[in-house]
Amino acid sequence: MLRRLLREPLVHFLILGAAVFLLFKLTATPSAAPEGRIVVTSARIDQLATAFVRTWQRPPTSEELNSLIEDHVRDEVLYREALAMGLDKDDTVIRRRMRQKFEFLTEDAATTMHPSDQDLQAWLDKHPDKFRVDPKMALRQIYFNASSRGAGARKDAELLLARLTAAGKDTDASELGDATMLPHELALSSVSEIARLFGDAFAQAVATMEPDRWSGPVRSGYGLHLVYVSARTEGRLRPLAEVHDEVQREWLTERRKNGADIKYRTLRERYEVVVERPAVDRDAGVSEPGGATKAARRQ
Repeated sequence: MLRRLLREPLVHFLILGAAVFLLFKLTATPSAAPEGRIVVTSARIDQLATAFVRTWQRPPTSEELNSLIEDHVRDEVLYREALAMGLDKDDTVIRRRMRQKFEFLTEDAATTMHPSDQDLQAWLDKHPDKFRVDPKMALRQIYFNASSRGAGARKDAELLLARLTAAGKDTDASELGDATMLPHELALSSVSEIARLFGDAFAQAVATMEPDRWSGPVRSGYGLHLVYVSARTEGRLRPLAEVHDEVQREWLTERRKNGADIKYRTLRERYEVVVERPAVDRDAGVSEPGGATKAARRQ
């Protein structure tokens, strides 16, 4: 049991996540620096100079470097004073940024994970539709304007269908039917591509038609159609070798999300959450499960 658990990638993720947090804790600059003392290290000066070079494509002069250092000191002074005044409290932008940084640290451990082909194949088997190749059909269609022909549109289409069936598949049908801006002929196209042109109901009906024969009439949002499916390719599930990199990206994305959710649930258990309902809810008698009305509840 323990051996199987240790082979589980999610366990690796949690261990790596804990290691990242520990490393961050050990290497982070202590926030409780001596009051009134700001140290600009040589490493920080190198960072400032490097950033200047990236922007201006040359090293800074002595005067410019002194200006960069003073600007850094200004940032630090004003930042500390803002913290002392509590200006970071209840600020949506700051809260969002801190959350993003925390989630980045949590999710970053997943990027070091290397799923096996067995892991990826299992994921592909679980989500086959993400990488399925749709069937495709090439077709010709003859259009009947139901608005102008009225109740006789279907009968006209059925009569022409009988003539086409008797004449054979090589009959030139390009001049038959009513004028339309819709294409008379489509090269191999997926069901979704056909649906974009003629609508879902039309595309689903065409997907079930036998090839090499005229069929119909089929209704679309424009009217009625006779349809000849001249070619089709069947849908298929793409093998892992064909979509390996895409599946790996999806696998890692899912692992990052699952790991972040697990980390959040673990952290949430440390807190007693009190939800204070607004007065309008209390006046309306919004009740808790079990029937008791409460102004606040603990989760």
